Amino acid sequence: MHPLMKHSNKYQSFSFLNLAMQVCAFIILFTGCAQVVRPTGGQADIKAPEVLKYLPENKTLQFKGQSFTIELNEFFVVKDPNKQWIISPPLKQTPDYKIRGKLLTVTFDDTLKENTTYNFNFGKSIADVNEGNELIGLSYIFSTGSFIDSLQLTGKVSQAFNNANEKDVLIMLYEERRCKEDSFPFKKLPDYFAISDALGNYKLNYIKSGNYYAIALKDANSNYLFDNFEEAIGMYDSLIHLQSNKNIDFKVFKEIEEKSYLKNKLNGEYGSFTLVFNKGLTGLELLPLHTSKQKDWAYIEMSKAKDTVNIWLKDFSIDTIKLALKNNQITFDTIEMAVLPKEKFSNKNKRLTNARVAINVSPVNGAEKDLNSPLLLTSNHPIDAINQDSILILEGNKKMAYRLVKRDSLGRKLQLDCEFKNDSSYSLTIFPGAFKDCFGYKNDTIISKFKVPSIESVGNLYLTIKADSTAKIIDFTKENILLQLLNEKGDIVKTQVLNNYGTINYLNFKPGIYKAQIVIDSNNNNEWDTGNFIKKKQAERIIFMNAPMNLRANWDLEEAWKLNLTAQ
Repeated sequence: MHPLMKHSNKYQSFSFLNLAMQVCAFIILFTGCAQVVRPTGGQADIKAPEVLKYLPENKTLQFKGQSFTIELNEFFVVKDPNKQWIISPPLKQTPDYKIRGKLLTVTFDDTLKENTTYNFNFGKSIADVNEGNELIGLSYIFSTGSFIDSLQLTGKVSQAFNNANEKDVLIMLYEERRCKEDSFPFKKLPDYFAISDALGNYKLNYIKSGNYYAIALKDANSNYLFDNFEEAIGMYDSLIHLQSNKNIDFKVFKEIEEKSYLKNKLNGEYGSFTLVFNKGLTGLELLPLHTSKQKDWAYIEMSKAKDTVNIWLKDFSIDTIKLALKNNQITFDTIEMAVLPKEKFSNKNKRLTNARVAINVSPVNGAEKDLNSPLLLTSNHPIDAINQDSILILEGNKKMAYRLVKRDSLGRKLQLDCEFKNDSSYSLTIFPGAFKDCFGYKNDTIISKFKVPSIESVGNLYLTIKADSTAKIIDFTKENILLQLLNEKGDIVKTQVLNNYGTINYLNFKPGIYKAQIVIDSNNNNEWDTGNFIKKKQAERIIFMNAPMNLRANWDLEEAWKLNLTAQ
């Protein structure tokens, strides 16, 4: 090889090597400053599956088949069809479905009604495989007749007791010809139905013209039948003549069973028994069938709701309590309860005897006393004796005079009256042995400290009830009207009979949000009563005050409420 040529190749090799090294250095310099990240797969898929085709076409007429198919644009899954699918009119048997690729085929065995429009609503059961994006609002509609029924029923569902929106309630329509018996919701499936949303709103589509009965049902067991007293029901008072779109609201309520029965019986401590009934029993009698040395063999106490009875033995020679249970002079049950010895209520059996008097103080220790409520003492057992020298109330170091007033026949509830001052702190001490109960047990030491608020920390509410001149006027001479004040939680703070329009004063109330409501007390028992479907009895009507009242401390709030009865 020529020497010059050899030199040239060597130089060329060196130049290429040098250039390569410079390029590498350049790449390292710039890429070293950048953050190394994993390559992304592009933007996240946020689109729900889309329908490409229906087979037969959506809104097909003269439908004769037993299945239909929907083709989507991507692979999908079906989630919880038993809860998500709404088929109206309902089918007796749940449809089957199959997924083949991007095809969903729904098959049903029921014989379809003639000249009827069917609506298969899939809820949010269909979602794509990868991201879980849900296809919401998908419906498949067909008619076994020559046209698609187009009438619509809409409205709202709320609770009769507190006006709260009620979701997941079935609104069900029944053709008049199928409702010859009043018990039709107990035995027959509806012809059409819809489900209320989170705001209580419902929309029932594709209904054919005709006459219908309508109910709203909180269906506990998903069988479209009213067969459980835990299910709330609402009803429209008359037959619906559906020739055009209508709007109907429902108030749902839970019925009280006609039948009386004992739900539970408890023996939680020595000599103490509790009977729990399925409902309040205003005419309850306990007739002893056992023999006793004492005519007055026990202390017996009925709860305010009249659905619970507490029994404390006086005669411990009885080994078994036997009782006939009567309500309104009709015997509905007979029970026996063994009188267990004290040894059975030991730690070994994980059952503790309450061998002392437990006294609850209201207000509780450290709380503020309500200016409109007295100081209350409540015992777990009937009280036989009280040593008032063992009860001490102090304002600072000053001993306060007081008196105890029984609020029940057994002495379990006592009101402690004392001249408390506003904006002052007090301590209540109940020394051991101040109370002796029916078993001879005595209390331990109880100390409760509380404060009486200042006038500046509370407010006054002046609520003026007026009649809307365009509405029906309440006849106070014929109807018992109850005015109720409720706090922000919906608890009833005060109930009173309203005898006329005018201003009601609520003085020295705690600051907070309040509402008012009026109960049309049809049966004059001074409380709200629920309804009954078979008797065609609606729950007693409540007129709700929609606007809340914000009561502030050291403030006089004046509110006017016009009663528009036609709007409720």
